Amino acid sequence: MLLSKRLWFFQYLDLPLLITVYFSLQRAPVLGMITGAAAGVAGDAVDGGVLGTGGFAKTLLGYIIAVLSIKFPLQNPLARLAVVAVASTVSTIIYVGLNLMLDREISYISNWIEFSRVLGWKTLADTLGSIPVFFILDRAFPDQPAASRMAIKKRFYE
Repeated sequence: MLLSKRLWFFQYLDLPLLITVYFSLQRAPVLGMITGAAAGVAGDAVDGGVLGTGGFAKTLLGYIIAVLSIKFPLQNPLARLAVVAVASTVSTIIYVGLNLMLDREISYISNWIEFSRVLGWKTLADTLGSIPVFFILDRAFPDQPAASRMAIKKRFYE
């Protein structure tokens, strides 16, 4: 999160969102919500914005992605990329919308053209950044198949 202050590319990469999406794809809504809340509030604390706006956006997305991953098989790498792209877009829209509702200006958004440019770059950076992040997290947490089998059993047999 601190790399965004030093390197220009990382200002568009939302690492807390990628971690939230990864753990939400594990088919556990509570895990997705807790990860989203913790990562979002930590990101808000580092960025210096309104504490809780990013946390709310990531908690909501964590829950929605986890519920969708129970209903639909989203473990395919292409499906993961699509989920990250949609989650990045929705997260940015929710974050900007919450800040506008609180009458707080966002430094990188001054008009609709600037907003669409930032939205496109954030979506692209998050989607491309998810590839190495998910690869590292897959190696760090190798027990995914057991969790997905349990979720499939719950979905079809209960």
